[in-house]
Amino acid sequence: MTVVENLTRNLNPTQKKAVETLDGPLLILAGAGSGKTRVLTHRMANLIGQGICAPEEILCVTFTNKAAQEMEHRIYNLLSDIGVPVTRDLWISTFHSFCVRILRRHVDMLDYKKPFTIYDSSDQLAQIKKVMQALNINDKMFPPKSFQHRISNSKMLGLAPENMRNGSKTVIDQKTLEVYTRYEEEMKRANALDFDDLLLKTHELFKMYPGLLEEYQKTFRYIMVDEYQDTNRIQYLLVQQLASAHKNLCVVGDEDQSIYSWRGADISNILDFEKDFPNATVVKLEENYRSSANIVKAATKVIANNTERKDKTLFTNNEPGELIHVREERNEYDEARYVAKSIEELMNVGESLNNFAIFYRTNAQSRVLEEQLRTLMIPYRLIGGIRFYERAEVKDLIAYLRMAINFKDDIAVKRIINVPARGIGKTTVEQVDEISAREKISFFEAIQKAIDTKVFNAGTTGKLRRFLELAEGLISQKDSFKLSEFYSIVLDRTEYVTTLKKEDTTEAEARINNLEELDNAIVQFEKERGDEATLSNYLEEMTLASDQDQVDQNINAVTMMTLHISKGLEYPYVFIVGCEESLFPSIRGGADEIENHDLEEERRLAYVGMTRARKKLWMTHAKIRRVWGQEQMNPISRFISEIPKELLQKTSAVTAFGVNNFASRYGQRNNDSEYGSFGQTNSWGSKKQSSYDDHQSFPDYDEYSQAASSSSGGYAKGMKVRHPTFGAGSIFATEGSGDNLKISVLFQDNTIKKFVAKYARLERL
Repeated sequence: MTVVENLTRNLNPTQKKAVETLDGPLLILAGAGSGKTRVLTHRMANLIGQGICAPEEILCVTFTNKAAQEMEHRIYNLLSDIGVPVTRDLWISTFHSFCVRILRRHVDMLDYKKPFTIYDSSDQLAQIKKVMQALNINDKMFPPKSFQHRISNSKMLGLAPENMRNGSKTVIDQKTLEVYTRYEEEMKRANALDFDDLLLKTHELFKMYPGLLEEYQKTFRYIMVDEYQDTNRIQYLLVQQLASAHKNLCVVGDEDQSIYSWRGADISNILDFEKDFPNATVVKLEENYRSSANIVKAATKVIANNTERKDKTLFTNNEPGELIHVREERNEYDEARYVAKSIEELMNVGESLNNFAIFYRTNAQSRVLEEQLRTLMIPYRLIGGIRFYERAEVKDLIAYLRMAINFKDDIAVKRIINVPARGIGKTTVEQVDEISAREKISFFEAIQKAIDTKVFNAGTTGKLRRFLELAEGLISQKDSFKLSEFYSIVLDRTEYVTTLKKEDTTEAEARINNLEELDNAIVQFEKERGDEATLSNYLEEMTLASDQDQVDQNINAVTMMTLHISKGLEYPYVFIVGCEESLFPSIRGGADEIENHDLEEERRLAYVGMTRARKKLWMTHAKIRRVWGQEQMNPISRFISEIPKELLQKTSAVTAFGVNNFASRYGQRNNDSEYGSFGQTNSWGSKKQSSYDDHQSFPDYDEYSQAASSSSGGYAKGMKVRHPTFGAGSIFATEGSGDNLKISVLFQDNTIKKFVAKYARLERL
């Protein structure tokens, strides 16, 4: 059996064609669940297995580290199966990681020093605030985040400040240009690059040095780009630069899953591929292997309403499966109870919690869902919330590590100059900052200057000198120890953990646990990377981690995330909550104010969410939802209305009692609503069902709380409270009455503590 026969024997005809089309431009339109990763990996293995090119002559770019690692693993296995050993590293990575590898080699050609620091979003914002202060720009009148957004957007378009000064058609106001220009100067002084710089500076490097570009064009004879519909302008330009010589460019994507325009993704990149490469071969992968037939049909009908798309139709040979379950609840609390109870019932018959995912349009929707899952003691993981590396204590230690590798990193140095507290106050920092700006030197160098010129009194000078000695000691030791050993040295020399232990609080203990977890992460990094487990490599990989890289399936828990983060993932059971007009699709103004382009992206988001489900899909909505403190009533989402009725099972927990209660407070219901009172006939003639009749006994959430409170000293199960030591939580149970009333509170760390009510010092939220 030949290499090609071996690699393609289990592929369908269109997958086989994509794997065997090796030369020239190739566009693979890959519908949801159609096996695009399988095609990409088999195509790459085919190039290497036939000896058409060496492994290091292929550049494969995708959008998450997790996807890159999975592809690399699969390719090694495929090549091993056909007896082709690979001894060289493969170039499979995200755009940002690829650019870091290039810049690590050549950043000195752009007048930066090796190694450089990568600033995350919060570091970038801190730098912008520093620039605004230097330029005397009022941060109340001109929010720093607005400048951050405009600068980032300019870089995604491939525009540096000098491009804008030279007559660029892109509109940018003069004040933003002033901030952008000064920001770039400060970044160079700090020898730092932000996320957007990684791509922009690589593009500029290739533009400034044609010989270097030609070298990489010869190196990467074949280029493959995954998720091409998500590329932005600067990524498009980089791909064009590298592929322009040989045009052996294969892009894989699905315009129906283009959902990131808000961060610069340009759907026209994939729609216009055949204009960029008129002789391109186009292969459509339209067979879905992931989802049941009913889910595929429903999603296909929804996305067919879009106009910005190619002519393709998703289909599957899978079993029909269950109908899409559309559930109406009275409010967001009842909706969350329904979701949690549905999961609990399936969990009780043996389903793993890892099989469940809950998707929502905005992060704010997660709160009530978390409360109800905690009430039922159902473990969950929250993806895209406060990430581990964004916690204050973790960022502090990372700042020490960054300072050790780049003392010119002003943001890192200023973050930890008085952490733990060593008596160096804000006024001292501001004066050192003035020296830094006046002398055009780094903040670190300005500290030494202040000491040498005796700017401060003896006490302050002594504190600054001790900090400098600490910092210089760490800088000198960073290359003499393993990364994990150096981390221990940093903890010891800074006395960070010792200071936390002295606090002797629950919060301090949690922070110590996080620092221990950081140690675990570093040790794991050393195991995985071996000799490459350097400080600079660790800081790079930690900074470039994405939300999807947080998903850890080793923990048995329900997964919760926004619809945007869900792309690329799949689960047997999926709940999409909040399927109401104004929330999903998200409409900032009235229903008539949403632009068609924005509506089509919202519909693509619905398509993405629906096609994550393998076995069963729930889409829930509420009659009333509290938004910014106001109760709103919005119609059911148009996306549900676009699904054929024969594919839906609609149930409602809105009883006659609940409807009358609602009507008395908010006015008469619309008689044309497709939902009547419980048990009445809906608009297509079938009786409404209610799988959870116990929900009917719940009145409005606020009324429920009040009713229970009357017999429990003012406290009720589900009520949100705050404890001065343990923080926010919800009441899990009450027992007794009067002076003997005891309250069990479930806190946000999933611990339950019991208090005597009269001594508990609980604040109602």
